[in-house]
Amino acid sequence: MAIKGKAARWTEAGVLAVTEGAVPAPAAGEVQVAVGSVGICGSDLHFYRGDFPATPEIAPGHEIGGVVSAVGAGVHHVKEGDLVGIEPLLRCGVCRFCASGDYHVCASRSLVGQGVDGGMSEYVNAPAHTVFAAPAGLDAEGAALAEPLACSVHGYDKARLKGSETVFIVGAGSIGLTAILAARANGAQAIVLARHPHQREAALRLGAAEVVGEDAAGQARMKELIADGAIDVAVETVGGHGDTLALAQGMVRPKGRVIVLGVFTVTEAKVNPLHLALNEVEIIGSMTYAASEGRADYAVALEVVAEYTDEARSLVTHRFGLDDVNVAFDAALDKSTRSIKVHLQP
Repeated sequence: MAIKGKAARWTEAGVLAVTEGAVPAPAAGEVQVAVGSVGICGSDLHFYRGDFPATPEIAPGHEIGGVVSAVGAGVHHVKEGDLVGIEPLLRCGVCRFCASGDYHVCASRSLVGQGVDGGMSEYVNAPAHTVFAAPAGLDAEGAALAEPLACSVHGYDKARLKGSETVFIVGAGSIGLTAILAARANGAQAIVLARHPHQREAALRLGAAEVVGEDAAGQARMKELIADGAIDVAVETVGGHGDTLALAQGMVRPKGRVIVLGVFTVTEAKVNPLHLALNEVEIIGSMTYAASEGRADYAVALEVVAEYTDEARSLVTHRFGLDDVNVAFDAALDKSTRSIKVHLQP
């Protein structure tokens, strides 16, 4: 039986309008989740700014935590009342990449909140295999934070991060800051390049060993780190159209690794090919998360959030109701608000 619920949907004008309508019961193999908290991601902001075209009538939101409100036929791993997070990657399930656990590069991949309705709604239906029971002690807000953190879990796994190593994180937005927790969970220490004072404060709260700025003192410190060969892995988390990839490459020691997590809006970015070859530096592209080693990065991320619950929840600086969705997006865009992670709580 269908129920009614509100959802924030893209309009032709590229803003969001809250509407109410019928929410279908979950089909076989689906789970319906009453959304408790959903984060605004940097990719959502790309659509809001008009960098990419949004699909009208679709409800965005892929950083989702909530409580199971109904299950479809054949679903047994979660039940009504369970607190869950949603790994929002949709895929065909039958290609060679899906079969190997690399479903994040499936040719048919899409994302909850882009191709189908997402979590900026009171209820969302999702395929059962994307719904994960949250560890004890987490709430919906904590579960929603697992999605951005899973990106770093996956990137560090690809880069074979060791507990004895030092990571240099370029950028202190939500991806850069969650990358601190993922590094700590691996036993590694993190040094962070942060632009804004509130980001510096957040990085230190999250356990960064050191935070450097873009000022003269920060530039001098980065030169020291390069001269000492101190950085084993650099993580680019900014994307956009800047020179942050070249900066990350320049930070690592010989035979170091660079992970690209940021979403670039240009088709070309600067690298130094001679430095790359002479120092055997690896540049590693990393997209979202998967289960390449037999266990979902998203499940690992839920455990990391549970281990560092207070630190993780400190990332959420602003909370809004669903009716204030456009105000929430404006706050996420405007760094003068000192926003880091903005959540809607439908």
